[in-house]
Amino acid sequence: MAVLRAFIAVTVDNPEVVGKVVEVQRELERAGQNGLKSVEPENLHLTLRFLGEIDEADVEVVRAALESLDVKPFKLEFRGLGYFPGGGRVNVVWAGVEGDVNVLRHVFEKVEGGLRTLRLEKEGFSPHLTICRVKFVRDRQSLFDVIAKHSNTYFGKQYVDKISLKKSTLTPKGPIYSDIWVKKLG
Repeated sequence: MAVLRAFIAVTVDNPEVVGKVVEVQRELERAGQNGLKSVEPENLHLTLRFLGEIDEADVEVVRAALESLDVKPFKLEFRGLGYFPGGGRVNVVWAGVEGDVNVLRHVFEKVEGGLRTLRLEKEGFSPHLTICRVKFVRDRQSLFDVIAKHSNTYFGKQYVDKISLKKSTLTPKGPIYSDIWVKKLG
């Protein structure tokens, strides 16, 4: 049985949002002096649930969980930068999520319920748009300055009319994401 690395996500493809994210990524990369790996524009997404390695048979469970969603399309907005894990350490730089976050939470909870049989590790609801992963930082203060400068930057709106089950294929140049199954909303 084949195993695949998978996650459930909202694709972020509004050109206004993507363009603004790319601008800020360039600024972060300069501050991080090549220690940052930006998420490629075509890979921008908001992860609803990371599934990890799942069997092909489990895809049916995920598909059923997504199929059971009875949600109308909604809007999300992206504003401000933050980072994980916090304190003096930066592993991920993200943009914050606003707008119909209550609808997004409902989708998360409904999907979580539908995935119970997969016995996944519990995950909290923490919506964010990952824009950079940090490998190393030569000048931490410069990076923190750029994050602070964009603490309230508005990236734009994303109309959400589908939720995707995505496959992640890891390559030396970075991950390649492809849709396994897409649930249209509404």
